[in-house]
Amino acid sequence: MDFAELAAVFGAEVVWSEGGKVRAPQSFVIAGPAPITVYPELSEGECVAVLLEVEHPGTRELPRISLRREHGLDRGAKALGINREVQLGDADFDAAVYVESEVPDPTVQQALGSAPARAAALALLRGPCDELLLGSGRVIAHVTAEQLAGSQDPTLQTTRAQLLALRDALAVPRDIPSPTALAHRRGIGHVFGIAGLWLAVALVALLLRPPPTLLWGPVWAALGLGALLWLLCCGLLTWLLRGGADSLRWLLISAGFFLLVAPFAGMKLALTANAALDAPPTARSYPATLVEAGDAQVLLEVAGLRPDEPHTRLSVPKDRLRAALPEDLQQVTLVTGPGALGWAWLAAAGP
Repeated sequence: MDFAELAAVFGAEVVWSEGGKVRAPQSFVIAGPAPITVYPELSEGECVAVLLEVEHPGTRELPRISLRREHGLDRGAKALGINREVQLGDADFDAAVYVESEVPDPTVQQALGSAPARAAALALLRGPCDELLLGSGRVIAHVTAEQLAGSQDPTLQTTRAQLLALRDALAVPRDIPSPTALAHRRGIGHVFGIAGLWLAVALVALLLRPPPTLLWGPVWAALGLGALLWLLCCGLLTWLLRGGADSLRWLLISAGFFLLVAPFAGMKLALTANAALDAPPTARSYPATLVEAGDAQVLLEVAGLRPDEPHTRLSVPKDRLRAALPEDLQQVTLVTGPGALGWAWLAAAGP
């Protein structure tokens, strides 16, 4: 989208940035009884969308109300009780438009109480706009470049007329909450709870050091149990975050952060429980050779550790060694347990 050509359609002059090495468009104004300021949304120097903004002085104290097209994901989240959206009693509008705001329902219902306001908003969202922002003394429409065929496309002219119709029909709510009341309504206690839970799970994932297992299979099984821990965390997040218009978004973001740590924390907890709840380990000697000695672990090749293979590669952390292993190692003593969950584990090793 060429922003300068778009401005020429309305006979407007683009305001350009003066600083920096690249000259970029800032805005232009569509003149009229209610001037509309058009701002570019730039990506790598290209105008990928425009914001049409018209002033509405009566709503300067009104916190932001976002209107966008309602999708199947929104309807599913409402059906599951995760999201809760204000309803305006207009079946066509309520089915097609999703309303997000932190203000009480009566305030939104008063602002969009008139049928012309809802009709103009619905026409914009069914047409070129993918989002409308109301409040803070402005009415803003977001139009992407893909929704405009070009600078001569009459779509933007239609959008301008509908935006002005929305501005004229938008009511000034009687019950606008004060910033203090809005802060109390918003509540952030659950945010600290979620952050504390994530930090606790992350510390377990990072700091807990369970004893190693003799095989890799139990590690993958324990990781599967860790996935169950993540699902449990998601269930708790759903309970904590439910009831807001944007709950699903925050649930997905939070679940993504927990996915980084919960499976590994669950894995380590499962491996720790496997050893802690087991019977006392026993010692047994095996023929073995030292393959490699690293800073944190040694790699052994042990004979007879598993009945189905003659030699088994075993990685032993150095903190599990009772004494240093000689380079000409012939035999190793392993202190192992069968595991409370059936996962054989290593308590200690020595020459």
